[in-house]
Amino acid sequence: MSGVASLCGAALCFACIGVVIKQLKPDFLPVFIACSGLVCFGYLAYTLLPVGEFIKAMGAAAGYGQYFSLLLKAVGISLVCGVAADICRDFGEGSLANGVENAGKGAIILLSLPVAEYLLELAVGLAGQ
Repeated sequence: MSGVASLCGAALCFACIGVVIKQLKPDFLPVFIACSGLVCFGYLAYTLLPVGEFIKAMGAAAGYGQYFSLLLKAVGISLVCGVAADICRDFGEGSLANGVENAGKGAIILLSLPVAEYLLELAVGLAGQ
């Protein structure tokens, strides 16, 4: 709980500093906003590391470790692309944001090909019995 409070406090400080920068040097505001967003995302990634390790351990114990690993990578790709797209939208670059999101979707599709192959082999094996 204190981590969330710290993040909220930092975000409020970033917002206040952003207002001051907007008044004094508006040219620096986009860079500051991007850096602030990356700091918040870095904190999120750092706090979610134990969750990822737990899910990996549970998947390995169940015998499906590689599939849980793929799932975690897909979640990571979606989070990174979401943050990057939001930053692009903040800068008024909606088409670039859509491109980032579509690239993330494509990366997740490529990442999921081994799972699709496994499911097809399983279906063929079940149909053959």
